[in-house]
Amino acid sequence: MQKIHHLFVIDPISSLNIKLDSSLRIACALTKLGHEVAVCTPQDISWLSQDGSASCLAQSAVFKNSDIQDLSLSEPKLTALDTFHAIHMRKDPPYDLAYITCTWLLESAARKGVKVWNAPQALRDFNEKLGIFHFPEYIHPALVSTQPHQLKDFFLHKAHGDAILKPLTLFGGRGVLRLNNQDMTPSQIDQILAEETQHGQEHRLIQPFDKSIFDGEVRVFTAGGEAIAWCLKKPQGQNFLANTRSGATLEAYTPSSDEQNMVQDIANRLLKKGVFFIGFDIIGGKVSEINITSPRLLHSPEDTHDYYSKIAAIIAKNLESNQ
Repeated sequence: MQKIHHLFVIDPISSLNIKLDSSLRIACALTKLGHEVAVCTPQDISWLSQDGSASCLAQSAVFKNSDIQDLSLSEPKLTALDTFHAIHMRKDPPYDLAYITCTWLLESAARKGVKVWNAPQALRDFNEKLGIFHFPEYIHPALVSTQPHQLKDFFLHKAHGDAILKPLTLFGGRGVLRLNNQDMTPSQIDQILAEETQHGQEHRLIQPFDKSIFDGEVRVFTAGGEAIAWCLKKPQGQNFLANTRSGATLEAYTPSSDEQNMVQDIANRLLKKGVFFIGFDIIGGKVSEINITSPRLLHSPEDTHDYYSKIAAIIAKNLESNQ
């Protein structure tokens, strides 16, 4: 039986948060099925014009005793991308030109029939902050604009003087601000909007502030259109950022039927666009972000489900059905 070969395009392993990393856990689960796994960074990928696809300096990965912390890597070997059966683009943001360049190179393998998840085209088409605009029925009202006066009008009339302001290309809560007319003067609001947009040069996303964030933000991870794991990210104190890097704790969560249906609908619609892995953030029953660059599966410390074996089985079934 032919071995299935996977390539994981990731950040340097030394920089990964092993405690929370999903990429190595997915890779390890695939090796338990007898699949072979290699890793590289975006900087390891190159393309010679005479070759049909790009290549990479790949390192074969072996997980001793199925332990992600007991990982050994081979010496790097130049390997054509189109020799892999699946490539997992798991590079963390920032979503910058270097990231986009990597998707261009991965596209060369996708054109040769290699499964690339998430699809390079989808990674370019669906910004993690703006992706919600494709599903207006499931989100709070939102505006993206460079113009301070437009953002202020939304702040006053749509957000009723309490709003969240986000940059479009950062991650992990970086650059996210709360604007509140009870704590800020009109001149302070004007100054913030001018500075954040670089006086009308940079886009910002604004939405009403949902106070239910203090009860927690739901994270659901989907693979192949199927919801795998749900949890609640609980901010600490009056911190409105529910990111683990900001100190949020993880608790068990049971979704409502409306949340399940909403996630299923969006995941299936995006799957048709080549988005295999998604990390949804949900606040007050509304989707706030659709994370597709390197979505992380999160669960409470008490949750001992083997989610990664399930993900590996979904991946294997998808690959087998296309052989």
